[in-house]
Amino acid sequence: MKKVFAILVLCAMGLTFAQSPSAHGPAPREHRGSYFSVNWGLSYLSSELKSSDFGFSSGGESLRPDGRYGRIEHYGLNNEQDDFSAWGFPSIDLRFGKSFGNLVAVYFSFGGGLFKGEGKIRKQDYSVDRYIVDNVLEKEDKQLLGVMDETIDSYGFYGSLGLGFTVYPFQDPTSPLNGLFVGIAGGLDISMARDDNYATEYCTVGGLFTRYELGKDWWVSDTWSIGVGFSFTKLVYEAENEGEEPNHHVIGLFFRLTRG
Repeated sequence: MKKVFAILVLCAMGLTFAQSPSAHGPAPREHRGSYFSVNWGLSYLSSELKSSDFGFSSGGESLRPDGRYGRIEHYGLNNEQDDFSAWGFPSIDLRFGKSFGNLVAVYFSFGGGLFKGEGKIRKQDYSVDRYIVDNVLEKEDKQLLGVMDETIDSYGFYGSLGLGFTVYPFQDPTSPLNGLFVGIAGGLDISMARDDNYATEYCTVGGLFTRYELGKDWWVSDTWSIGVGFSFTKLVYEAENEGEEPNHHVIGLFFRLTRG
């Protein structure tokens, strides 16, 4: 991903020198100069956090009739899976940057949203017995002791901070595809959920994200445009603790107001 961003930055810098704007400022209805965009719309957040706790309980060693030493070790295993999924409106993303060559915009972005939906918590408890002979594991028995499923009304939060690129591949102003854009961004994000009844936080997931976008803008003045788009954000590197497996993704349908 770092290599992709580096290539796009070099392309943008090359376009700056190859197609610099006139002394009187950017040409009307072209993507040059300072860039600002605000996106707002409807988003769907789905997050998941799996955790596992495995610990020694007791054990004992004895001499077997065949003269070998045998040992039985008893362990406890606790698995938990937290899920949260919800719709949020409005989700907002602000972008500040620069446009180059009527082709690409490079920007910093930060955004977030509040979500209201349903959370699910599933807990499973196991007993695990290991039979060891002469320090070699001979057999392992795993027995389910109990399962607890809970569904809770919850609200959640999602926030992100990153660097992105928007590309406008169709520059002919008479083309019906003029204003079509594709984008990619990456950075840091976090999502969390909280129980409505007890205000207990759960399913906190964060790390590095990648976001993909597709949409279309329409010019409404020489420098401003309005547009619509679709985005998909995916967690690609998790800030996880030992014994945890986090994941989340966000799907967005947004409207936007853009300058530059």
